[in-house]
Amino acid sequence: MNANIKKLAMEFTNDMIGWRRHIHAHPELSGKEKDTQKLIINVLRTLGIEYKENVYGYAVIGTIYGGHDGPNIAVRADMDALPILETTGLPFASEQTGVMHACGHDSHVAILLGVASILQSVRDELYGTVTLVFQPAEEEALIAGAKGIMESGVLDTVDEIFGLHVWPQIPVGKIGLKAGHFMAASDRFNVDIVGKATHGAEPHNGIDAIVAAANWITSVESIIARETNPMDQVVCTIGVFQAGERYNVGAGLAHLEGTCRTYDPNKRDYMEARLTESLKALDTMFGTNSTIEYKRGHGATINTHSSVEHAASVVADYLGEDAVQMMEHPSMAAEDFSAYLQHIPGTFIWLGTGFEGNPPLHNSGFTIDESILTSGATMIAAIVWERLSSVTTKK
Repeated sequence: MNANIKKLAMEFTNDMIGWRRHIHAHPELSGKEKDTQKLIINVLRTLGIEYKENVYGYAVIGTIYGGHDGPNIAVRADMDALPILETTGLPFASEQTGVMHACGHDSHVAILLGVASILQSVRDELYGTVTLVFQPAEEEALIAGAKGIMESGVLDTVDEIFGLHVWPQIPVGKIGLKAGHFMAASDRFNVDIVGKATHGAEPHNGIDAIVAAANWITSVESIIARETNPMDQVVCTIGVFQAGERYNVGAGLAHLEGTCRTYDPNKRDYMEARLTESLKALDTMFGTNSTIEYKRGHGATINTHSSVEHAASVVADYLGEDAVQMMEHPSMAAEDFSAYLQHIPGTFIWLGTGFEGNPPLHNSGFTIDESILTSGATMIAAIVWERLSSVTTKK
């Protein structure tokens, strides 16, 4: 263990708090992270770290060159905020009405800038290269955030990649790890069921889109309950159901939106096919005319076993054995970090920020315990350091 890593993390804590609070007060939506990019570039310039800014969108790719040859280890932080009106009451609350860092990306950027500060301080001792990935557009699955960076080719020489996400479901100071399936693939669908509007007193003269849609919802639930193995991880949720214009008129149109979450690519294909087939059957039964738009989002996040073992060992050494929390079950939430792991070995890590009364992610009242900035930077810097601390780590 390198005690200097922990010491440097403490020294840069106030900087990380300042960066986090500034970003939190000035959140930017996916694909609009212009000012966040400027802050990152200014910090990297001050640290003397080489960077590229014309890679993809508002991405910034920093490079720390070690004093010796060795592997290239990448670390990623996402930058974007959510269209949520903040209600935390913090003195550094969002100054952008209706936009908020409700998913902790402000802290992710601050932690990676802290990691950059730490590793730049010890760069001459490193056997290899550190690639710092500041990524835009994680929140909007239909914008190619991680995928866009991968397709740019800028990470083609990376040997291993790590990333973290604050996670209120586990306590402050705990680190959530799991090899293999960790977070799910996320798809989205829009459905329109067209019937024929009629007077509510004469339903036989129309085709009630609400009744048809209600039957389709039941059929979707039956697909999950009766066609998929209970041991498979498949979730399908319909979150939007809009239909009708007046209490005494049978609706002529129903609009539904939902999401499917899977791990197995075959199950992903199966759900898309069955939703389409079930709508065709619905049309035959009710005489409706239905359409579905099924959009593929993030793929499943599948952690590399060796990278998880390395991270767990580092966390135990630097933060204490009781900080390691090996997760029994994966999450059905999604993360576009999966796009990196489809091509590069690595692992995604949960950084616990759960404390009494703290709402979940994507909530208008969500915040963090800022002590995790120090532990997060210590952990990630140590993970990289231990990979690049001697020639024996070379791949």
